[in-house]
Amino acid sequence: MTPRERDILLKVTELYIETGEPVGSRTLQKRYSMDISPATIRNVMADLEDKGFLFQPHTSAGRLPTDEGIKYYINYLLFSIGEVDTGITTQLIDYLKSSKKHSFEEIFNAVLKFLTKSTGYVSLGISFATDALIVKEISMVNVASSKVLIIIACEPDYVIHQIYPVNIETALLAKISRELTSRFKGKSLAVVRKELVDEINRIQNEFIELSFTLKSQILKMVNSVNDVKVTGTSNIFNVIDDDLEKLQKIIKILEEKKTLLKTFEKLIDTTDKITVILGTETDIEALSPFSIVAAKYSVRSKEAGLVGIMGPKRMDYCKIIPVVENVSKALSHILSKSNNNQVL
Repeated sequence: MTPRERDILLKVTELYIETGEPVGSRTLQKRYSMDISPATIRNVMADLEDKGFLFQPHTSAGRLPTDEGIKYYINYLLFSIGEVDTGITTQLIDYLKSSKKHSFEEIFNAVLKFLTKSTGYVSLGISFATDALIVKEISMVNVASSKVLIIIACEPDYVIHQIYPVNIETALLAKISRELTSRFKGKSLAVVRKELVDEINRIQNEFIELSFTLKSQILKMVNSVNDVKVTGTSNIFNVIDDDLEKLQKIIKILEEKKTLLKTFEKLIDTTDKITVILGTETDIEALSPFSIVAAKYSVRSKEAGLVGIMGPKRMDYCKIIPVVENVSKALSHILSKSNNNQVL
């Protein structure tokens, strides 16, 4: 792509995001006081159309960016803009303090509400990646007849718990708890997930009839950590308000979360700190009118998950990208300063 083609593509996309209308050569020339003629601009637009970056909705109209054109514009922004609003960190910390949020769960939910309030879009996030949670203790206690409470306490300040219907003697529960805590204390949940089967099988002679059920339940608890949280679902109506079938499909995806989790897990595996994906890149038809802007956050230098927003493809990326990026940095700072009992 030539410098002139890049300049015109970026301007067409910027104007389209602002107005939502096809962009004509004369409009472009006047808006940006360009020192080339509308005829020259039209020729460049035609070349960009041939290359798949622009399209013409009908013969007499101006041009609109294709998804490929929008992606080029986004990638250019990701390369050119940086940390432009460090005040977001202060705003977020003040917001959390005024809300009197202390536990991780409360803070994470408050951060997503802050993102929705700041952008007007749906906020999404994975609460924790298993590599970031370190086991402090695994314990099992009888809470009722034939019911056991399984507790996995982690650092920073995170507890996974589940009541499971099984009948085990108290003394055996205590022994199992000590064995598991001794084996896994100080290890990440990712390591626990890999080693748990072997560890339980090693002591299965003492409770062979319980081995399979306990193993399945604890692994299920560990796997549930990577959960997607969604805030501001009602903002979907600002993007889709005239197609009930599409609304039902997207709301189902947001409620079930499994599809979003798969999409987010792919983003975790990328090397980029912040990523923008168009809905058409997800192979999920219901997401085609949307874009997702997501940034990784960390806990004590370990990548711990993602926070981001889902909004219309025609969103103001110049504004949204720095907001998401700075919120993720603020969240990383807050969580990394946490102690055993509270974050703030």
